[in-house]
Amino acid sequence: MEFWGIEVKAGQPFKALPGDGYIIHLSQASLGESKNKAESVPLYVNVGGKKLVLGTLSHQNFPQLNFDLVFDAEFELSHNWKNGSVYFLGYKTFVPEEGYPFITYY
Repeated sequence: MEFWGIEVKAGQPFKALPGDGYIIHLSQASLGESKNKAESVPLYVNVGGKKLVLGTLSHQNFPQLNFDLVFDAEFELSHNWKNGSVYFLGYKTFVPEEGYPFITYY
């Protein structure tokens, strides 16, 4: 298991690919610095051709959100905030074959 974190800058969606046999567990999103504290920032994930809303961040009410999301295929993270970055955190880990560590050979 290894730390996974990215900064998604304004207008620059981020594509993530876990890789064969790996998953990315998305745990948290938080807002970067901003002068305008009244803005709400919707967060999006595009996976399997579908764009879904993960939640909405706000400096005043919800500067960070917790998740328990697991991705085993390519996905894209984005937001529509024009004044800063959003930080996504989690971890990447190897998923062993079914039955590991109890593999039975016949």
